[in-house]
Amino acid sequence: MTGSKRQRSWLKPLGLVSLMSGFGLGAAAEPWAPGMEPPPVLEAATAKEAQALDALRAPGQRKPYLNAAHDLLHRHWGTKVKPQLLFAGDTANGCGIKRVQHPMAFYCPPSKQIAMALELRRSVRAAKGLSDRSLLLLDLAVLAHEWGHHVNREKGLGPFSRGMGLTVKQEELAADWRTGVFLGWLMGVGALKVDDFSKTANLLFEMGDYERISRQHHGYPKDRFRALTRGLSSQLRPGQTIGDWTVDTNETFSRRVPMEPGDAFLGARRYEVRRFEIERGQQIATNLVGGLLGAASCVWGTQEQCVGMAMQQGKGRALGRYTERELTLWCNSRTFDVSADDYDPQPIERDGKGQAGILAFRDC
Repeated sequence: MTGSKRQRSWLKPLGLVSLMSGFGLGAAAEPWAPGMEPPPVLEAATAKEAQALDALRAPGQRKPYLNAAHDLLHRHWGTKVKPQLLFAGDTANGCGIKRVQHPMAFYCPPSKQIAMALELRRSVRAAKGLSDRSLLLLDLAVLAHEWGHHVNREKGLGPFSRGMGLTVKQEELAADWRTGVFLGWLMGVGALKVDDFSKTANLLFEMGDYERISRQHHGYPKDRFRALTRGLSSQLRPGQTIGDWTVDTNETFSRRVPMEPGDAFLGARRYEVRRFEIERGQQIATNLVGGLLGAASCVWGTQEQCVGMAMQQGKGRALGRYTERELTLWCNSRTFDVSADDYDPQPIERDGKGQAGILAFRDC
């Protein structure tokens, strides 16, 4: 295995996510473009292919949809090796797993296999009332994360490869970053809507693990959000339109809504906005090892341990999410207000997200 002399034996198979038998410390150079390098053999994936994938997103089409997504991810990243995609009931060949079953979702480096056997309605509380179409996007995001681990091994950890000691957290954040790159690319080519992205991202954050003292810690919500949006922003630019939405910052999107009586006199502008917010008041009482992109934890080799850890999927609630708000901007007084928050109207410069200032520069 490339770089095997520099591997660390103490890094055992990880889970939902990556069942790692060791990381290559001789990481490849950072990609020449954000999140990617030129595919060595394959032709790059096209917008038409991405849009065709979205057309497959229908009830009863999980396997065809994920198989098509698997092919698209291979073309998108241009990896030399295409992992084998496994579903529930399939035979696995490595990382201590012999048969794939719920709630397994993992990447196994020795066997180059990705398993997608996570039944989301059984594992994620917020997924129970969602449509099959919505859940397929969450499946896609999990698959993109598992692919991120595979690409990390071929191309390096990108912006997360620096530092003296390689950690599980670095590997996971690099996979989150690559997830953001892929989802951002889908948005940029018109194959993923802003609302679909924000709702899917919220489900990913809900599945997160936040126990820093754990050897399997995957990062706090803010860490993972920043990794995801760092990848996302490599594919989207401020001012870019996605449908009727506009990208304002790497954390925010907006679209204009009709004015109300009196708005013209006050110089008011109204927007529907999507803003990522960290809910600092909510405390996590308990959170066991596992959870997003880490919840099918197949640690230290046995199938029983893998399934046991996997059952902790979704136990910890995320502290951060994309909120659905209305932002009112008063150009005359240079103030703004966001609905359903704890603050009265404030000067535009007080918006920590920077969105109000961008909207004022654009529309006032």
